[in-house]
Amino acid sequence: MEVEVRNEQRDAQEWMRSAKFVEILASDSTFKSLFILLQHSNGEEGILLMNKSSFQEEPDWISSLCSAASLKEISRNDIFGNYDLHIPPEFNVVTSQLIFPANEKLKAKYRSEEKFVIHETPEDYRTITLGYIEKYQLNLNWVYNVLNKEAEAERIIYEDPNPENGFILSPDIKWDGKTVETLYVLAIIHRKGVRSVRDLTANDLPLLENIKEKGLKTIEENYGLRRDQVRVYFHYQPSFFHLHVHFVNVRYLPAGSNVLSAIALDDVINNITLLPDFYQKATLTFTRKKSDKLLQMFVEAGRMSKIE
Repeated sequence: MEVEVRNEQRDAQEWMRSAKFVEILASDSTFKSLFILLQHSNGEEGILLMNKSSFQEEPDWISSLCSAASLKEISRNDIFGNYDLHIPPEFNVVTSQLIFPANEKLKAKYRSEEKFVIHETPEDYRTITLGYIEKYQLNLNWVYNVLNKEAEAERIIYEDPNPENGFILSPDIKWDGKTVETLYVLAIIHRKGVRSVRDLTANDLPLLENIKEKGLKTIEENYGLRRDQVRVYFHYQPSFFHLHVHFVNVRYLPAGSNVLSAIALDDVINNITLLPDFYQKATLTFTRKKSDKLLQMFVEAGRMSKIE
């Protein structure tokens, strides 16, 4: 396994060294993120996602940083000074993900664009969204690789192997796996065929309760976060159509955790307890980018006005 990991790291390093910058796909000053498009010398394109790591709160780490840092004065007035603080590389790590080769779907996913609100009725889901999922959803091979432990097996935090109600809990690719303040883990279910909250009914309550209870217990045991310090939610629309649940430190507000993207797991459990087929009857609201194919399909179906 270590040899495989080293080979993958070398391949990625060699690929990036032979690639050149093409364009900035997106940037976010709030989350200190930069997404860029690269092109390899062989013509292959890739996407580099970069996020500045959060500061750690361990006293030893902070003491080491202060001892190693150097100040460059910008201005000073009485007791108040403004400085650029230069710190050694080991304190200034940029968490990143390199995706290569990258196709048009992936480029569109990470490219910043104007967004629009969609109100999806159950009929819309059946006549528009299902067709979109079947034709345009991102490949799920990486999900099955994780579930089959053919990739990222060393990152698994917890597993319930039950084929019906079991799941794997592992760090989201955006989390460094260490900084509790930005904790972000995913629960990916073992059962295939459940794409999103739209497929959930009262029959799935044992699955959802299992994810909630064991996920929160594992996070508390491993990272010291109480269950009331963790935000647990689904995305709708999800970025990939195999049911998964997000567990995030309540202090951290990652992209996709707002009201037009996230549905709390507790709310889903409550809704289908009250009405078993709630998500087959509900109108769900979410946003899509201007160039997104699903948005275009809603426009073509006359469910939204044409966007210039």
